[in-house]
Amino acid sequence: MRNEVKKIFVCAVLAAMTAAVVFAQSPNDAATYVNRGNDYYNKGDYDRAIADYNQAIRLNTNYAEAYLNRGNAYYGKGEYDKAIADYNQALRINPNYANVYHNRGTAYYNKKDYTRARADWEKALRLDPNNAVARNNLEILRKQGY
Repeated sequence: MRNEVKKIFVCAVLAAMTAAVVFAQSPNDAATYVNRGNDYYNKGDYDRAIADYNQAIRLNTNYAEAYLNRGNAYYGKGEYDKAIADYNQALRINPNYANVYHNRGTAYYNKKDYTRARADWEKALRLDPNNAVARNNLEILRKQGY
């Protein structure tokens, strides 16, 4: 058991060191900031994630994924208007990004703007007919009478 714990610890340290080296080698690569932002996002550290997405956007203003992910971080903080603004920008860059329509629809839903939520989820489903979550969300809206 003790050896297993040591192995896990060593692996975690090596992974952190590798990430630091990769980041140090790519400080001007927007994807590097998005990836680190995703790590912060997955840990629930939305403010640090937003800071990294901001840097990615500074480096590449046409990086739709950076806007999507920053929007997700704002959504995680309950800042739906900021999330929607970022989703809108991601869609200006890539108007066929089904996940953005889905996420923007969810932000609208949380703002109780059910008409826009429905429109976005329907668009997400047209772009990605296999999007089970969008299909489920539309069914929930129907059951709620919207």
